[in-house]
Amino acid sequence: MARYDEKKITLTPRYIEALHELLEAELEMMQQQDDNNRACWAWGICTINNLCEQNHLQFEFGDEGSRPKGMKRNTCVRENC
Repeated sequence: MARYDEKKITLTPRYIEALHELLEAELEMMQQQDDNNRACWAWGICTINNLCEQNHLQFEFGDEGSRPKGMKRNTCVRENC
């Protein structure tokens, strides 16, 4: 469950899907920019921190060699409470 200050909130499916879409769009865009670095953009994770903070979304990207264990999709949205 996500947080806003100390209040627990439920993320909507639309919000989560929008973050997946943003991650997919960034992966696609960066893969198209430079063939030499295409492999560096194999997966992406968005961690949602406390929504009351200005920078509450944290993004991480990497190549296949650094893919987190058990990550099956190319994108992941997770809550960091």
